[in-house]
Amino acid sequence: MSTGDKECRISFPGVINEQAGTRIPATEVSVTQSPKSGKIKVVKGRGILYTPNAGFKGRDRFCTRNTTPKAPGVTLSGCITVTVK
Repeated sequence: MSTGDKECRISFPGVINEQAGTRIPATEVSVTQSPKSGKIKVVKGRGILYTPNAGFKGRDRFCTRNTTPKAPGVTLSGCITVTVK
């Protein structure tokens, strides 16, 4: 993203139901590590919005845990790196 962008929209990744061999969109996302140089907001059903702090340029990272009631016990955890130029 560039510094002129107000926010970066990131869609929810899906979880894999290995028994059925299907990908199911995650509907519940929790933040496990917040970004150091910006803010994130989870918008239910739409994704994650990352907003960099004023004047920030560089790389920022945050981590999430994603689940869905359609795949009980299945969790997708990971980190996202955003580069602001």
